[in-house]
Amino acid sequence: MTTNTNQREQAVKNALSSVRMEGLEPSNNATAIFQRFVDGELTLAQMDSAFDEHLNSLNGFLSLSRNAGTKQ
Repeated sequence: MTTNTNQREQAVKNALSSVRMEGLEPSNNATAIFQRFVDGELTLAQMDSAFDEHLNSLNGFLSLSRNAGTKQ
């Protein structure tokens, strides 16, 4: 669990590196959500919810499975 600023910042850097390796760049809104997590304003669960809300606002209802092993 990421509990201090350094751990949260490193987790975000790793996530952004992964996204960028795919040739993508986060939006300004996504970057702001990540920063709120780094600053300790959001928990990991709250950040996840914030991204769900952000994606839903862009694409309408979007459901992503959190369980890779489940069939839908």
